[in-house]
Amino acid sequence: MNTKQNVLKALEENRGRYISGAELAELLGVSRTAVWKGISALKAEGVKINSLTGSGYMLPVDADTLSEQGIAKYLKADGISFRIYDSVDSTNNVAKRLAADGCEEGTVVIAHTQSGGKGRQGRKFCSPPEAGVYMTIVLRPEPKKVPMLTVLAAVAVAEGIENAGGKSASIKWVNDVFADGKKCCGILTEAVADLESGGVEYAVVGIGVNVTEPADGFDKSIRDVASAACDGVADARNKVAAEVINAFFARYCNFDKAEIAAEYKRRSFLIGRTVAVVKSDGEKCAKVLDIDADCHLTVEYADGNIVSLSAGEVSLKLK
Repeated sequence: MNTKQNVLKALEENRGRYISGAELAELLGVSRTAVWKGISALKAEGVKINSLTGSGYMLPVDADTLSEQGIAKYLKADGISFRIYDSVDSTNNVAKRLAADGCEEGTVVIAHTQSGGKGRQGRKFCSPPEAGVYMTIVLRPEPKKVPMLTVLAAVAVAEGIENAGGKSASIKWVNDVFADGKKCCGILTEAVADLESGGVEYAVVGIGVNVTEPADGFDKSIRDVASAACDGVADARNKVAAEVINAFFARYCNFDKAEIAAEYKRRSFLIGRTVAVVKSDGEKCAKVLDIDADCHLTVEYADGNIVSLSAGEVSLKLK
């Protein structure tokens, strides 16, 4: 770690307590000038550090500063390595480049903001700074796990939000997590095939969580359909990032398809409701009957035809 990162680590370890520049310099084995430069760089990145003449520097207890050091306080999963960026086009794009270059499974790419965050079907994912957790997990999965990665991620996000002290979370098939009846998280899974083995060389699971509402409110394009996962939770973004990773790898490493599917179904709010099944040629109304053991959506159309949907999109807004 560089001086800036070491300064932040020391402040995290002493969160809520002032620590002098001299003490930081001695602790880190650097000059006071280097400490000051580190503090200045962190403040420029939006880290909320209190400065008090004669006392030094302090990271407030309630500061919502997303960092590797902050996440580590709550992390239980083993074998995780972080790549944290101020801004990227898309964490999925960065993760795919790292995976192609041979990075290990368990590499997690996190960005404070994304200029080109993306969802399914090429949709834009709004990624305002200081309000969300935008991360992508690099995996090299066994074949049996591949079809369940998005489902597993949805369950892990819902569990992680609640474990972090956030709102009660539910799932809209196939990849959206809801709180307060609105979307608070989207998930985008991408994979690259290994042509020699016929399996998957690597997969990346992109997770974007609206942890808190942006200071200026949600973008007008999503204002009516978006929600925040946490209200009034101290250190919310670090907690959400860590708890989602904890929940994901607990289920990924101890893979139990039936258990994951059962929890996914339990958290679904679509069963029994009428939805619009979105197809390339338009929408068609159907009633959701069930979610099966493969997490396919069983729907019944108005003509009585019952179909199992393995992929696609459904909408609660009927036209």
